[in-house]
Amino acid sequence: MKPDSHPADGRVAALDELRGVAILAVIASHAGLVFGPELEAARALTMPALGVGVDLFFVISGLVVSENVPRLRQEAQGFFWRGACAFWGRRILRIGPPAWIVLCLIACVRAAGIPLGAAYADIEAAAGFYANFHWAPCFGGETGCGALLAASHFWSLANEMQFYLAAPFLMALQPRWTALICCAVLVAGALCERRWGGFWWTFRADGLVIGILLSLGATRASWLPRIGAATASFLLLVASILVRIMESLASGLSLTVVAMIFGFVVASAVATKRRPQKANMLQRIGELSFSIYLVHLPIMAGVKETFGGHAIPAIALLISIPSIFLFARLLERWITSPARGFGRRLSAWISGRNPLERQPARIDG
Repeated sequence: MKPDSHPADGRVAALDELRGVAILAVIASHAGLVFGPELEAARALTMPALGVGVDLFFVISGLVVSENVPRLRQEAQGFFWRGACAFWGRRILRIGPPAWIVLCLIACVRAAGIPLGAAYADIEAAAGFYANFHWAPCFGGETGCGALLAASHFWSLANEMQFYLAAPFLMALQPRWTALICCAVLVAGALCERRWGGFWWTFRADGLVIGILLSLGATRASWLPRIGAATASFLLLVASILVRIMESLASGLSLTVVAMIFGFVVASAVATKRRPQKANMLQRIGELSFSIYLVHLPIMAGVKETFGGHAIPAIALLISIPSIFLFARLLERWITSPARGFGRRLSAWISGRNPLERQPARIDG
């Protein structure tokens, strides 16, 4: 068992710390987007592209998925379709119910007259996990979408769900073919024009395939240095500045390089053997990161719309931050965590394994 794993669910503490770093960067980026027009301090948060925290999530997700797919196929006695269905059922239940609950709340708020600006087409695209296809032309300048600050962040969940659909097929190939396809995707992404808000900006597989490449052996490299949360935060800041500098010159290459930087960070975190320790605050934030990601943008937009005309923007921002963590904690307790547990039981049933059987620690999430 890895010393920094949770025995109960196989989560790796070092990865949760990285999730904490990533979600705080995303919150800061979107705080600048929501409150920046009225608040100079928030506007400064948009200068570095802190939204690259999403790419760090993608690398972690690619690693986790590529570790889980073969394991579930093995638990299904090697049967591809049973293993794939176990994986799909598990991931849909892990992602779907919390996302759909949040979208229902957004629709209710919209119906109540609070002007979040979310169009029903935005909500439908988010619920169907094709929000990247929906928002890509809107980011490119076309009309037909609602407000940017309500449900546009669901484009990344659409990216992930589409990756989940393809992952069992990709991981069923010989490792050299899997690696070749991943490298081809990276080269194509590096050569593609992907400026912020452009059509191809919402189609980012770089981090996901980097995670797959890590699962093929890079996390076992003995030369990897130990990287803590502070170093990871520094490298994320460097990556966010790099994207801004390269955006007008080689936007596709910049996102590919960012994914490679985060690949190094994730590989180092996984390879690090730490002594057992009590979960720190950053790790706890990382454990809540999915729920936080779902609620943070609509809450900030809703608080701004509700109090923006009657309160100083800085006060509205201060109200929104604890509200995000409160709602995320409630969502995690009542929806996300039960859905995750039910997904595990369903995948165990599909693969033919006793869901009460104790499993060895693994990379999970």
